[in-house]
Amino acid sequence: PVERRVSNTGRTPSKMEQRVESAMMGACGACPRRLSEEFTVQNLSNIAWAFATLGVRDEPLFDAIAAAAIRPMCELGDRDIAAFAWSFAAISLTNAPLIESISSSARPCLSSQHVATRSLANIAWAFANWSVGDKPLLHAIAEQAVAKISEDIRCQTATASSVATFASLADVITNLNAIAWALNFMGFLTDELDRAMYSLVATAAEMRDRLMKHDLTAPLLALRLVSRPEASTIPGPLVSTPTPRIVVDLPEMCVVHKPPDWEVDCVDVGSGFLLSTYLQCRFSLSEAPLVHLEEHQFGMVHRLDRVSSGLLLVGKTFVGFNCAKWQLNTGQLQREYVVLVHGWVPLDLRFIDAKVLHVHAQGGKESSVTEQGKPSQTRLTTLGHYTLQRHSSSRVGGDEAEERVEEFQDDEHGEVESFSLVVIQICTGRRHQIRTHLAHVGYPTVTDGKYATTKAQFVRDKRWCPRNFLHRYRLGFCDSRSVPHEAVAPLPEDLASAATQLRPRESASGCALAEWLLGQMQPRPWATYRPLALAPSVEGLPASRSSDLAGS
Repeated sequence: PVERRVSNTGRTPSKMEQRVESAMMGACGACPRRLSEEFTVQNLSNIAWAFATLGVRDEPLFDAIAAAAIRPMCELGDRDIAAFAWSFAAISLTNAPLIESISSSARPCLSSQHVATRSLANIAWAFANWSVGDKPLLHAIAEQAVAKISEDIRCQTATASSVATFASLADVITNLNAIAWALNFMGFLTDELDRAMYSLVATAAEMRDRLMKHDLTAPLLALRLVSRPEASTIPGPLVSTPTPRIVVDLPEMCVVHKPPDWEVDCVDVGSGFLLSTYLQCRFSLSEAPLVHLEEHQFGMVHRLDRVSSGLLLVGKTFVGFNCAKWQLNTGQLQREYVVLVHGWVPLDLRFIDAKVLHVHAQGGKESSVTEQGKPSQTRLTTLGHYTLQRHSSSRVGGDEAEERVEEFQDDEHGEVESFSLVVIQICTGRRHQIRTHLAHVGYPTVTDGKYATTKAQFVRDKRWCPRNFLHRYRLGFCDSRSVPHEAVAPLPEDLASAATQLRPRESASGCALAEWLLGQMQPRPWATYRPLALAPSVEGLPASRSSDLAGS
């Protein structure tokens, strides 16, 4: 039948993860537009899933699929309903009648003992991605997931250890994290649900650690164990690149300080030194098995760009890794940054809410603000406003002192550039989120080769600031026993040296800068910093664009 042929055509390339040329996919999509009444709703679910997996945002096709699927949606099982929800949300298409149909059709499925936890996770994620506040549905999903997974874990505890058990426990953890993220993002995560779901995550993680400890061979059949590198692969004293260091070392997790030019290779590999290499040399397989497992991002819970510096939380065991991951997904992990940006940031710009889409690209921008992106939120506080005079290439009478006066003179022809020092806390962690968000609102980070306004701007920045001025200075987190910890890293020497060339706009900005440069105080939690209070003589800043950002 034609419907089966077209449905399979759409499904096959997605499962093989092939990129199909848009012309070919357009030809495939033409059939559902003409024959929407002839397709079963299951076929339409398959086609939507295939196109969404490929990232093909064919709005006419999806509108036709939605129109054909709304009425028979109630006849579907949880997997097909979840496939519809995930497909439309993954490419950020909001179809109100379809969403209402999914919500009403999903509710009867929740009480079924056969409902798949992956379906529950996909539906919850979709509603959060749509920013649809269906609180009763999301709470019902979480409660059903807790009940079902509790029984699943009880059954798995009674069975013999196996590769299948090891893998199924990973699915349990993934699904609970997805549901928790959705509830937290929508503001619906109660303390009771948080405790109930995390208790199951911790139990599953402990079981995986036991399997790993007592039968290392069997679990690793499903994973890729990376052999421990030689110490010679770590840059030696003759190499100018600084070496990472452990800032906090706990039995189940640690915090590592990453210098610039080190690659956090938990996602993909760039051109820098590999941080996983350092971790594998630092910890043996017995004391930190996860840093040797590529399948689990070498234990690295989050990432930092190669050109950036700062702190990273690393799980050494499954308990530590999943404890940290849970805090990441529920907004309890505090990730805080100090950043220097172009322009005088308006003081009332405190929050950026704009979806970010990341694509793999050779050179150029990799992330952008678009409706097709993932929900992304950034909090910021402006500490100070500054200027920087372009360096003069000429001397005045050969006198160096006179040259410096010339260098920092105000220039009525626009030679003075303006900058802001900001501290940032991210609510989500999209690839290049901070750099993308700041460029989106018109204040790109200093020395940013990807997101600078112009290439000339990047070239000018490079003359006085050697790299992207972005440093993760603080992490706040709890260990697996709920004991709070804090790790801080002062401004690195190269960025501090660059910042000495800034001229404060007024005294308050000077005090803010001095706190970072002199090192007399440890960097503080983001929430304790207060915005710059401008003196009356420097009032009249341009109005913030923050009101334009909500939902952008």
